[in-house]
Amino acid sequence: MNTEIIVPREDSEWSKSIGPFLHPAFVVCLVIVVALAVWKLSDVLVLAFGAALLALLLRGLAHEVSRRTRMAESWAVIPVSLLLLGLIAAIGWLFGSQITSQFNLLTKDLPQSLAQLAHELGSSPWGAWLLGHAQDISLGNATAPIATYIAALFGSIFRTVAYICILLFAALYFAVQPNRYVDGVLRLVPAPRRDGAREMLELLGMTLRRWIVGQSVTMAVVGTFTAIGLVLLGVPAPLALGLISGMFAFVPYVGPLLASTSGVLMASMQGPELVGYVVALYAAIHFVESNLITPLVQAEAIELPPVLTLFATLIFGLLLGPVGVLLAAPLAVVVLVAVNTIYIEGILGERRVWPSSYEPMRKARV
Repeated sequence: MNTEIIVPREDSEWSKSIGPFLHPAFVVCLVIVVALAVWKLSDVLVLAFGAALLALLLRGLAHEVSRRTRMAESWAVIPVSLLLLGLIAAIGWLFGSQITSQFNLLTKDLPQSLAQLAHELGSSPWGAWLLGHAQDISLGNATAPIATYIAALFGSIFRTVAYICILLFAALYFAVQPNRYVDGVLRLVPAPRRDGAREMLELLGMTLRRWIVGQSVTMAVVGTFTAIGLVLLGVPAPLALGLISGMFAFVPYVGPLLASTSGVLMASMQGPELVGYVVALYAAIHFVESNLITPLVQAEAIELPPVLTLFATLIFGLLLGPVGVLLAAPLAVVVLVAVNTIYIEGILGERRVWPSSYEPMRKARV
């Protein structure tokens, strides 16, 4: 009895039919796995991105020191870091107790000013109508995710200190040896496209560095002007309110509006006349910042389109929560550079439209 053994060949009908779908299926599975990993590790990635931003700030300041002293940029990072730490320590030693007491005053008086505002609104017909409709909205449920996030972030002192230490050390390592980590990332790119990827990373690093240096200058000026103006007007806790305004200025357009709320609420406890002065102060500072400080600073830095910044704040805030709002502007810079270099220049073959201030640099390098 003859037994015939059938050995499937590589070019069988099954392999021919399933072969064209193997590569797309693998790519889809890989994309899904990467997306899930990014979602699960979003906190770590955000922490790494924050460390990269701080490293770019240190590198930008070190670049200015190196240009004036002929010191290597890698070595200039060390005195710049020590100078910043000394400046923070000096401010804490000189004004630490005042700032702490003023923040305690804010936590005590802001709820009272909100209650007083609600009482005054309830005394008028339109205010009663507004409060009546506001009660239909569950503010507790709306603010629960934010409260939960803040409690989770700051509830553990050890976790907060650990995150800050990791951020500082990672930023210092990034700033001292940036090429080492850039070369490591480029190893993941195919060799024929490695030069284009390097050019994109250089453009991204330079753009982010100029943006964050310019934004830091804006934050310092806005915080100083706000504190001085509130001191002259006699508003309680001027240093704390100025510090809040300076920190919130990191978020363009949205941050100053949120920062002014606390100052107006503190002024409302002393009468409507002071409220008018404080509103005028914040409006004047915002006008000077938008029409004088920002154009001067962004002449050497990078200006983001306002509408794009607002939508980026909304999108990244929904995706990442409060941290997304904080990092919306630099994340928008990353998206803009990627779209202009990968899609407009790489796929369409046209000249990029943003950022356009580096074109002479690119020509000189070529």
